[in-house]
Amino acid sequence: TIMKFTKLMREPGEIEILTGDDNYFLGAYGIDEVLATHIKRHSVVLNLASGVSEEVATPYKAAWLAHGIMAFLSWGVFVPFAVQASVLRAFLPKGSTWIKLHKAFNFIAYALFILIFIIGVVYTSMEGGSHFVNGHQKMGLAMLIMAFGQILAGVFRPPNPAPGEAKAAIRVAWEVGHRVLGVALLACGFWQMDRGIGLYATKYSVSESDESNLSIGYWIWIGVMSAVIIFGGLYFNYLVSSGKSPVQVAEEEDGDVTARESPLVDDSENSGKKDQDV
Repeated sequence: TIMKFTKLMREPGEIEILTGDDNYFLGAYGIDEVLATHIKRHSVVLNLASGVSEEVATPYKAAWLAHGIMAFLSWGVFVPFAVQASVLRAFLPKGSTWIKLHKAFNFIAYALFILIFIIGVVYTSMEGGSHFVNGHQKMGLAMLIMAFGQILAGVFRPPNPAPGEAKAAIRVAWEVGHRVLGVALLACGFWQMDRGIGLYATKYSVSESDESNLSIGYWIWIGVMSAVIIFGGLYFNYLVSSGKSPVQVAEEEDGDVTARESPLVDDSENSGKKDQDV
């Protein structure tokens, strides 16, 4: 069976096919007549003027590999760790430990994210591609903006009420918004990395078996991280509601951290104090 199609040399949002210079093409083939995954991929460079073609390695592989590794470290490691530092605060040393870890992991993740974004923009330009035209590119830009807003909101958050006082409406709204946006960003990050694996595999002719193995390993890791966040958070809430374990709720305000104990904690060490400055 021979299938033919035509391709415009120049199309909006597509890499232009040049008549007097080298063009990179990706190909794949299979051996079965039924619909199935390809057994082999390859890339070739073709000069339409000379008619010369040669199988070559697609350029900038190291840069895009670094892009993917840093993306995994940012959204697959440090962001989940930041969330876990918050939901598992009951198991961390009392005081400001959890908020310090939460901040540190988030700032490291965002710093890596900025580098990831710069690499993507620079090397897309070097390849002659268009910016923010596909889903991966658009999602990356949206996440960069949302993550900046999330960090900014965390830095300038409304203060926590004094012990015994009810939370102000703006504080309640901030807590809900902070959690919702955080979950949305984490979900977007998980999707973005999976999409990136597929783009890299296609671009650099990674075999479909290797791509599948990498994807499986990736989702196993993400599943573990998600399980720790979900079940750890549920267990933390259970401890708080049941009063079976000391729980500190630390909030850093202008450099001071207030740690509040569970009602079942022996207050004898604190000489009756309900709050202590750390």
